[in-house]
Amino acid sequence: MEGFVEKEIKGGYEIKVGGSVRAFCPFSQIDLRRANPEDFIGKHFSFRITEYAEGGRNIVVSRRSLLEEERLQEKEALRESLAVGQTVRGTVTSLRDFGAFITIGGIEGLLPISEVGWGRVADIREVLTEGQEIQVVVKSLDWEKEKFSFSLKDTLPDPWEQAVLAFPEGSYVTGRIARLVNFGAFVTLGEGVDGLIPISRLGGGKRINHPRDVLKEGETLEVKVESVDRDSRRISLSPAAASRAATQAEAELVDFRKIAAEGAVRSLGSLGDLMKARLKQS
Repeated sequence: MEGFVEKEIKGGYEIKVGGSVRAFCPFSQIDLRRANPEDFIGKHFSFRITEYAEGGRNIVVSRRSLLEEERLQEKEALRESLAVGQTVRGTVTSLRDFGAFITIGGIEGLLPISEVGWGRVADIREVLTEGQEIQVVVKSLDWEKEKFSFSLKDTLPDPWEQAVLAFPEGSYVTGRIARLVNFGAFVTLGEGVDGLIPISRLGGGKRINHPRDVLKEGETLEVKVESVDRDSRRISLSPAAASRAATQAEAELVDFRKIAAEGAVRSLGSLGDLMKARLKQS
């Protein structure tokens, strides 16, 4: 039956069915999930009569039961067609600190916060909103346990594909200290691309116990790209200041050796000329 949600009353809604006929729909039976009660007022929906008494003076209806049947039909259809790796369109139904729940037709699955983007996402609410439609990749399907997972990250370009071009070996770049661990400091160079400064390269030649002795998470730092391994998704870094100092010291050493060598040649030349002159005199 078709009905018009006329107003909110105690425990539910008053539904106008037609003419003077009124029905009651409990809050729990208006939708599949909790929502703002005011969102339904003034709208037309299909309902199922779940209770009919007193010659029609006491009618209880449910929209939820129809939605559940519809979802079950959609779920069965998806079970035949949906596969891991497919890209599908879904709707964000709710947001949690650990991720977002996404509905795909007749199923609902989790989009973990780690699968939202290539970079670290601190607050998922800064990226997604409830009711938003997004493209996601199906990561896992467990029909028996009704557990499904999706990825938004897999629909986005992989920043590591361009890492070699964006951060070539020997280049200098400014990044942000993302994490400090006992073996070094992870530096974010770009969206989803982090590099590592080994602890041995920190401290300016002095031994330190932990990177936090010289660095703080969140601060910016200029670094030199020492090596890039795209396949392993690893970038080795060194502090730019230390690298420049080492390069300058090496250049000075080369200059010193060059000057010393030139001086030795000149000395040998002078000695040779002196010997030639003495031979002529004899």
